[in-house]
Formats: sequence, C-alpha cells, structure tokens
Amino acid sequence: MTLFYLKLIVTPLLMWAISLASRRWGGLLGGLLSGLPVTSALVMTFLCLEQGTAFALGAVPGALGGLAAVQATYTFYLFATRRLGIATAVLLAILFYGLAAYAFTHWGSLYLSIGVALLLIGVLIRASGREPRPDTLARPRHRYWEIPLRMVSPTALLMLTTRLASWLGPATSGMLAPIPVIAWPLVVFAHMQHGRAGMAAMVRGNAIGAVGVIAFYLVMAGLLDAWGVAIAISLAMVCAVGLTVGLAGVLRRG
Repeated sequence: MTLFYLKLIVTPLLMWAISLASRRWGGLLGGLLSGLPVTSALVMTFLCLEQGTAFALGAVPGALGGLAAVQATYTFYLFATRRLGIATAVLLAILFYGLAAYAFTHWGSLYLSIGVALLLIGVLIRASGREPRPDTLARPRHRYWEIPLRMVSPTALLMLTTRLASWLGPATSGMLAPIPVIAWPLVVFAHMQHGRAGMAAMVRGNAIGAVGVIAFYLVMAGLLDAWGVAIAISLAMVCAVGLTVGLAGVLRRG
C-alpha cells in the first residue's frame, strides 16, 4: 500500500514541477528536464521492489529498445510537421512509436538499440538546431487544464505498467518505461503555443536528455546486483544528470 501512495504522489508532483519550469525558463530546459529518466527511474524502482531485481534487469534491453523508438518518433514528428498538421502528425507519430518499439524489442538487440538511439539523437540535435529560435518575449495563453492533464497521464502509465508487469513480462514492461508521457504532452503543447520554434527547442532538450537515459540504464544494470536498488538507481540518476548537463553545456558553447 505504501508503494501505491508513492506512485500516486511522486509522479504528478514531478510532472507539475517540470511543467512550471518549462513555462518559466523555456522549452529547452523543459525538454532537458522531461528528457531525464524520471519516469524510467520510477518504473524501474517499482519493478525492482515489486517484481525483483532479476525482472528489472530483464527489462533493460526492452527499455533501451523503447528509448530508440522514442527518438525515432521525435524524428518522425519533427520532419512530418513540415508538411502535416499537428493533430495528424501526433496520431501518425503514436502509431509509428508502437511499430518502432515492437520492432526494436522483438527483433533488435541491446547494442543495436543503443547505436540507433545515439544516431537519432545526433540527427535531432542537428535538425532542431536549424529551426528558428523561439520568441522569449511572447506570452502564450495557458489553459487551466494543461498541467492537470500532464500530471494525470504519466501517473496513469506508471500505475498501469507496474500493475500489469507480471503479466506483460520484463521485455514489454521495459519497453513501456521510457515512453515520453511527461515529454510528449510538453512537446505538443509547445508546438501549439510557440509554433515550430518552441517544439524544436523541446525536442532538442529531450534528445540531449536521452543520452543521460542511456547512461542511466547501463549504470543501473551494471550496479544493481552488487550495490542494491537504492544505491544503483541513485548513482545511475547522478550519472544521467551529470552527462546531460555536461552535454548541454558543450552544445551551448559550441
């Protein structure tokens, strides 16, 4: 019961904080924060506590396959919206994610998923950098239901994934862990409110954060058996945050 309340409280609070940060400091920071392995860390923590560490380790290849599918989906959306409307592009991107995630987790491999994810991260950083810069002086209209909707969606996915984990199995549970339920609403809302410039900034932040997500899974998988759940996931998060901040700084100077 304690784990249930932790899921119910922690996830929406994180979504609320990231949404406010995005409003206050812009899409790039919002993308960086939502691109960090927040949902992934929560899913993996609860999988360890409820299903055991062996189950969580078995979910890592699926999670990295899901991450590669996420980057493929952002790439699809970034280029599709040059010709299609937002609603059409969102529906096609969700369908594309399902197909890509299934392909990576059932027919791919751990190294293939990492390689494709890194390649697509490079494509996204380069392509988003060529988009116009967002107008920081513009004051978009914020609807009252936006943040509550963003808070509910990742909480619902976390509840569903961990609840059905024993039935779904480690591969599918891992595939669901990196679904961008925090980032995806932010990207779409940024597109509607700030146009392509705001959307591109959010996607760029997510792509940079995805490098940290890869580090998170690799460090967690390497330390989990030897160090235990709390230390392994904490160190993995520290590595993810450090790598993301470092890469963001290098790209900013460049």
